[in-house]
Amino acid sequence: MNPKYVVAASREEDDISNHHAPTEKEKKRVFVGWRFGIISGSLSVFVVLVLNLSFTLWTVSQRGFSNKRGILHVGHCDEIRRLNVAAHVMINIFSTVILASSNYCMQCLSAPTRAEIDKAHARGVWLDVGIPSMRNLRRISRKRALLWIVLGLSSLPLHLLYNSVIFSSISTNNYVAFAVDSAFVDAASIDNVKIPAPIKPVAVGLHEAARNGSLQRLENSACIQAYAHDYVSDRSNLLLIASDANSTSTPAVFSTATIDNVAITIQRGCVPDMYAWICADAGCYDPCQSHLSKVLADAEHWQPYHGSGEVASEVKYCLSQQTPEQCKLQFSLQIVIVVIVINTLKMVLMLYVVFGMKETPLMTVGDAVASFLNEEDPTTRGCCLVSKFDIKVNKLRWQYRDGESNAPVAKEWSPTKVRWARAVSRTRWWSCGLMISLAVTVCSVLLGWGVYVITGPKDLGTLWRLGVGAVSVRTLIDWQSANGPSTLVANVLVANLAQPILSFIYFIYNGVFTCMLAEREWNQFGQKRGGLRITSIPSGSQRSSYFLQLPYRFAIPIMLLSGLLHWLVSQSLFLVAVETWDQGKRLDYKYESGSHRRTTTSPDRLTCGYSPIAIIFVIILAVFMMVLGIGIGMKRYGSGIPIAGSCSVVLSAACHVEDEKIESSSKMASKPLQWGVVRSGGAYGGVGHCAFSDDTVTFPQQSVWYAGC
Repeated sequence: MNPKYVVAASREEDDISNHHAPTEKEKKRVFVGWRFGIISGSLSVFVVLVLNLSFTLWTVSQRGFSNKRGILHVGHCDEIRRLNVAAHVMINIFSTVILASSNYCMQCLSAPTRAEIDKAHARGVWLDVGIPSMRNLRRISRKRALLWIVLGLSSLPLHLLYNSVIFSSISTNNYVAFAVDSAFVDAASIDNVKIPAPIKPVAVGLHEAARNGSLQRLENSACIQAYAHDYVSDRSNLLLIASDANSTSTPAVFSTATIDNVAITIQRGCVPDMYAWICADAGCYDPCQSHLSKVLADAEHWQPYHGSGEVASEVKYCLSQQTPEQCKLQFSLQIVIVVIVINTLKMVLMLYVVFGMKETPLMTVGDAVASFLNEEDPTTRGCCLVSKFDIKVNKLRWQYRDGESNAPVAKEWSPTKVRWARAVSRTRWWSCGLMISLAVTVCSVLLGWGVYVITGPKDLGTLWRLGVGAVSVRTLIDWQSANGPSTLVANVLVANLAQPILSFIYFIYNGVFTCMLAEREWNQFGQKRGGLRITSIPSGSQRSSYFLQLPYRFAIPIMLLSGLLHWLVSQSLFLVAVETWDQGKRLDYKYESGSHRRTTTSPDRLTCGYSPIAIIFVIILAVFMMVLGIGIGMKRYGSGIPIAGSCSVVLSAACHVEDEKIESSSKMASKPLQWGVVRSGGAYGGVGHCAFSDDTVTFPQQSVWYAGC
């Protein structure tokens, strides 16, 4: 039997034999290193779970729900808008915590054990150490690979739904604007006034309200600003008191404008223009918003257009009917239940990894160096100058060597300060670049389409005034005319399609930085002496570490960037619910769905809206993240040690100490170490040798030959 396979098999047997009752030292190791990191992550996930459960129990018991939805608060629309933004900031903080904790645990699961590395080396395969790795999944235990897959897949529905647990609905009033003369208000009765029959009761009610003083008087400028909104939620019907120049003592209604939100927002044809009646120059494809500044500038001579082809006399003032705002902050019970189930699943899996996983994976560069110093790997003996480029790019077949019986191949040392980007595989760079580029391209296309279909002015100032995540009739997607989704869940899925993609981008982006920082830690051993950073109980000069290869000064900003990106995307395409009120009664919306065009009713109109300015911010942030990664990748490492690039073969090859120190090499791992020339000639077939040592070492010299595999 091949001795290399015997070594790997014996190490597996050692791992199995170690599954005994835990000693005090083994109990303590739960609270150090990577296990403590996962405990911290699972505790964070548990806190989020408790908050989610508390929120759900409180809302169901205190607020109740109907049609699988509950109402958290009813009030002024500006207040609801602020609460909705704050709620989504918190949701994205929670989802980012869950994502980061899950990613940490997945990296721990994909880390190989020493037995798995030995088996892979014996078969001529190298594994990644210290970085998130999908290529390791084929070589690690099936149980850990399955846990990795479940943790990864569980993130998809979480990010697909979480942002729509809480959503806002806005209220809008149907109203009628009557242009009348002063005699209309003063008349004892308007029974004989010619008014279209459908709106005659509205006119009568306004007449009575005007006579008893319950209508609010607004000057022209204030009246225009109060009604020049896509959705008017705090006002209803109004009287426009026109100039008496052409009137008599007989009350008269010059013209009327009926604003029906259901008809305007669903029917196709002219550009949706909720307040076209305000502008005399407004037309089918020339909305009032483009003329509004001119109308306000000359408000004293305001002559509104009322849709019948005539222009009323100049308006002196308005009498407006005030109504309470009915905007709502709502939650979806069925969505929050799914989120809680996934939240619980992630927490249980993470705790199982801590307390149920008996293996001791090599999480960091320090873990690997300590392991290879404690027990050398014979498959890489005599390969001290081998680099990842030799293994991956030049396809070096180190597995054909059979240990000490084979003299090493000499290699000339050529110092090169490579860029940080070289520590990252091309596959990882291409994946990261393509995903971010794809996201930017899709956002740019959607932005172009979204701005194209917006009516009226489209300059940056106008887009800014539309707001981030703000609802506007100009930026609502008309599913009804497009035969699109009308149910809550269907719109939620559409609104959050990008969220799982962002999670994948975070996973890759985090991996890029982890690769560069892992190589930086490795490279420093070629520049100066230092203790190993390990994830088990330290001894001597070793340092225990809760983070893996990504220091907090990098990990936290990346988390913040990811959270901000998730939030901006949630404000770029979002769920919208619109309730329409008419004369104090809420109207139902009718939808046709299914192959038989079955008509269903809903208390509100469910659709999706978008925010052009938020999409612009998403593009800017995505480009910034790409530039940041490339910029940091332009930095250079020192030239005192071969590039490892997380390759287990390179790490192993650097840990073959001199023959006379083999017996004491296990103690060496606890001392300050540096990699360099330990013997300039005579050993290993007459060529120099480089390795880790606790003694004085020198830098490899250019054009000098060392063992190079």
